[in-house]
Parts: sequence; C-alpha cells; structure tokens
Amino acid sequence: MKLTSYILSLTLLTMPLSLSAQKISLGTCTTKDGGEYNGEMAAGKPHGKGKTVWKNGNLYEGEYVKGKREGHGIYTFTDGERYEGQWMQDHQHGQGTYYFQNNNKYVGLWFKDYQQGYGEMYYFNGDTYKGNWHEDKRNGKGKYVYASGAYYNGDWKDDKKEGRGFHDWADGSTYDGEWKNNMRSGKGVFKYASGDVYVGQWQNDLQHGKGVYRFQNGDIFEGDYVNGQRTGNGIVKFANGDRYNGQFLKGDKNGQGTFLWANGNSYSGQWKNDQPNGRGKLTTKAGDVVEGQFKNGQPEGECIGHLADGSKFKAQYKNGQRHGAAIEEDKDGKRIECHYENGKREGAFVEKDRNGAIVAQGTYSNGYRKIEK
Repeated sequence: MKLTSYILSLTLLTMPLSLSAQKISLGTCTTKDGGEYNGEMAAGKPHGKGKTVWKNGNLYEGEYVKGKREGHGIYTFTDGERYEGQWMQDHQHGQGTYYFQNNNKYVGLWFKDYQQGYGEMYYFNGDTYKGNWHEDKRNGKGKYVYASGAYYNGDWKDDKKEGRGFHDWADGSTYDGEWKNNMRSGKGVFKYASGDVYVGQWQNDLQHGKGVYRFQNGDIFEGDYVNGQRTGNGIVKFANGDRYNGQFLKGDKNGQGTFLWANGNSYSGQWKNDQPNGRGKLTTKAGDVVEGQFKNGQPEGECIGHLADGSKFKAQYKNGQRHGAAIEEDKDGKRIECHYENGKREGAFVEKDRNGAIVAQGTYSNGYRKIEK
C-alpha cells in the first residue's frame, strides 16, 4: 500500500515537468543554417512537423527534434534532386530514397548523409545495382545488372569490381574469379561463347601467368601467358594427336621446342613465327634423321642425314630441296659426290668405293646420267 502511494506521488511530480518540456506551439524562426522555418516549435526551436525554405531555394518538409531535422522528411534541392526518408541530427540517416538530377534513383540505407548499408540504385539507362554501399560507393557484396542483360555478382570496393565475382556478358561468355580495380586479376575461369574455356591467372583483364586453355575443337594449351598471349613455356596437345612442348612468344611457337606428330614423326630444335626456323633435327617414324638448318618448316642450308637403311648424306638445301653440293654414302660405304638443283642431280659427279677409289665419274643433265669413259 505504501509502495503504491509512493509510485503515484512520483508520477504526479514528474508529469508537469515532462509536459512543460514538450509544450508544442506553432511559430516561425530562422534555423542555425539560415533557413526560414514555419511549423511546430518547442522552447523556441523547430520541434515536430514543419517546413523550412532556404535563400537558395532548397526546401525541407518534415519532422524536427530540438531544432534539428529528425524523423521523416522530404528535402528538395533547387536542381531538382530530392531525398525522402529518415533523418537524424540534420543528416540523411536510416531508410530513404534519393532522386538524382540525372534520373538515377537510390532506395536504401543512409548514414550521416552517405548511402551506406544495403541499397538499390536504379540508373537512368536501365542498369540496376542491389547490394552494399559505403560512403556513396558500391562496397561489399552486390549485384549489378546491365540493361543489356549482362550482370556482375560479387565483391566491390569504391564502386569497382574487386575481390571475387561472377560476370555474365549475356552473349554466352562468363567469368568466375578474382577482380582488382574493375578488371579480371588473379585466378579465374573464363568461358567463351565459342565453347573455349580458359582456367588460370589474370592481370589487368588479360590472361597473365600460368593457365590452361581448352579449345572447343579439343586442342589444349597449358603454360605461360603474358598480357593475353602465350609467351614462355607451354605444351599444346592437339585433338588429332599431335603435340608440341616448348617455348612461345606472343602466341607463336618461338625458341626451343619439340613437335611430335601423331604419325610418329618429330622435330626438335629452334622455332620462329610458329614454324621450325634455325637449327633442328627432323626424325621420321621409320628412323630417318635430317639435322641442320631449317627455314619456315623446311631444311635450308647445310644438313646432315642418317637414314634408316644405313645410308647417310651431307647436302645443301634450298626451300626444302637439295640444292648445291652433296655427298651421299650407302650402308656399304659406296659414296657419290655430286651437285643438286631443285632436288635433282645436275652437273658433275664422282663415285667412290669404301676405300676411296674412283669407280665412276661423269655428269647429270636433266635427270640423265652420263658416265665418262
């Protein structure tokens, strides 16, 4: 009984103070930031619902608490931009919608005048972004959908793709992987509209580092990339069974490398412009070997050959054909010294036995052999 009486007495004592502090009246005043206010007031300050107009034409209609915009309100700028939503301590703070001059619209959370937290931006061109913001910029997780149907879903930093994310170009090509400064950088998988697939490292939106490229036709490249091109060491496994293992430069076989054909033939040596160029060795499945200089995939200059039947030769080549001086020797040591033009013997020749004795000599002309007596 005594406790009830005490509570009642305390309530009666506090009620007049509370009512007195919150006494609301209608009035006008000049706000601390120079605006002309008209509306509900308490203790000489805007408190409740009211309207403020500034000399520059800006307008606020909404709620005030102790002289500051707080609660729900609409702020219209002279350039046509408008904010509708929650306020705290004169700041856009809480849930709100902002209409931009360029016809963009943001709907979401605010923190002290910044778009911050979860929000949705509807761009004038039809693009949309739904995700997290920090200080007016896309930050954290979010999905950006382009008017074309393409979209990016992933991490953001300061309005740029950064971290891990998935991009679909809406043309059949996609990328799933790491991003930096709005570009593919780090590890990622790119699937091309053609059906090709690249899995590997990226830098500045280009393949850079180690990677595996699988072509739609079944060919596979595994090796080094520099600025989007095969450069360094790599292996190509062709769908037809051919295989190359060696060096590359700007997409071409270049440097030292070995090519093994599916038929068993092979070339090992120097490459340039995607073809054998320089010193190398060509070996057939049957066991024939040609070693020397190559140009654009064909023997050029002096070459030495060792054939599977035991014979051997040393000859000059031009455009893949014997052209110039040649020495040929069969498995029994019989030897011919002659001259070739465009792959055919032409001019003087000498034949010797295994001991070096001359057994025949003469000339070749238009493919015909003439022996001197």
